[in-house]
Amino acid sequence: MVQEERGPCPRGLTIYKGWVRIQRLWSMGTTASAAQQPPPTVPPSDSPQGNGSASSSTEDRNSLSIHSFQTVSIHNKAKSIITNKVAPVVITYNCKEEFQIHDDLLKANYSVGRISETMPEHYLVQGKYFMVRDVYSKLDVLNTTSTLGAPNFRQAKGGYAVYGMGQPSLNGFKQVLQKLQNDGHKECMFVCVREEPVVFLRLESDFVPYTPRRKENLHENLHNLEKGLKVENLELAIRKELYDFAQLSGNSYFVYNDIEHFKDEPHSVKVECEEDIHVTEEVYNRPVFLLPSYRYHRLPLPVDGAPLESQFDDFVSFLRSFLLLVLL
Repeated sequence: MVQEERGPCPRGLTIYKGWVRIQRLWSMGTTASAAQQPPPTVPPSDSPQGNGSASSSTEDRNSLSIHSFQTVSIHNKAKSIITNKVAPVVITYNCKEEFQIHDDLLKANYSVGRISETMPEHYLVQGKYFMVRDVYSKLDVLNTTSTLGAPNFRQAKGGYAVYGMGQPSLNGFKQVLQKLQNDGHKECMFVCVREEPVVFLRLESDFVPYTPRRKENLHENLHNLEKGLKVENLELAIRKELYDFAQLSGNSYFVYNDIEHFKDEPHSVKVECEEDIHVTEEVYNRPVFLLPSYRYHRLPLPVDGAPLESQFDDFVSFLRSFLLLVLL
């Protein structure tokens, strides 16, 4: 298994001119090396230090920097070298790229939990949250999801071209765009006022919204988030977590669709790559990419209190830029 590295790789890879040696790796107090034979001996003439001292040469071999790793010349063109299942090392041609993953180490840094004793245990987002489907049928009071693409889609009173809606899926938002275009709206501004993070998981040909919820109240969205914490960054962090969880669980992750009766819960969602997970900005910006007079902005409004002054100033700047676009 190959995974993009998440930081400096543990010491254990030593490179000599014309030679590659995988040293014994240690993880969680036990050796991760599966090789029982001693590593190949490096000829003295091939030592990187030439006539330098033996101690200095040994130290340089064991602490090879990333820079020297990239510039050293390797004569053999091995495509990959795998030590074992715990700590595989993959080296591409000429050793220009190297990847390493320690599944046991990743698992040790994550928390697991379950809704009830009859349900399977799985990894928790941010160490404590369950991923719950954002909108279920009872929340769509106006019953507009099937016809207009978004739950509770409605127009402001007075005939103003101001609309409101619940969180649509990716295909649902495309349907909303089509309606607005058919109604003759050439310039549109979409403002998402959700404070809590939302990620969209692939479901067949669509991407469906899910939000992290606390076990104590699965019906309530997160609110009163840390001051200064950008919800966009939190969504990216959650996407990275979900992908990691899936890699450790057979390319799947458990989510909850029915929190009223918990029938057949939790559901397993397939996640094979990060592209199987979208964040809110991607869901809104990708469909309007070819519509230059349509704009999207995130203004996270807290449930209690007022938005930060910086958020309000940012929103005013966005409005001004949009008005300038309309007047051109």
